Amino acid sequence: MSLDPTLIGIVAAILAGVLTIYMPVSKRKVNQTIVALVIAILIFVSAFAFFEMQIALLVGTAASVVVIVGRYILGGIRSAIYTNFTRYLRRDYWQRKIGQGIIGSERRRRRRDDY
Repeated sequence: MSLDPTLIGIVAAILAGVLTIYMPVSKRKVNQTIVALVIAILIFVSAFAFFEMQIALLVGTAASVVVIVGRYILGGIRSAIYTNFTRYLRRDYWQRKIGQGIIGSERRRRRRDDY
């Protein structure tokens, strides 16, 4: 029993698309280098299944660069939106902020007395 290269290319393209869309872009949740490497490998597998060698290298490289740069930009936008806007909408932010103000349990820096 052998697998058709076209079927392998289709499955690799579908997996690359699913990973591109559904994997988190947060650096704290997932190692982005590993995700980018797996996506690039799947893109190259699908490109080699559908195209000749020279065209597959160009298509695979271009698609990988577009996807990886897109995920990087999306992560930056998501981080900027959270940092500047949505953190103020979260209840735990205000509970922590008000609680630290009332109780006085803010993080303090130690004073160095050995100047």
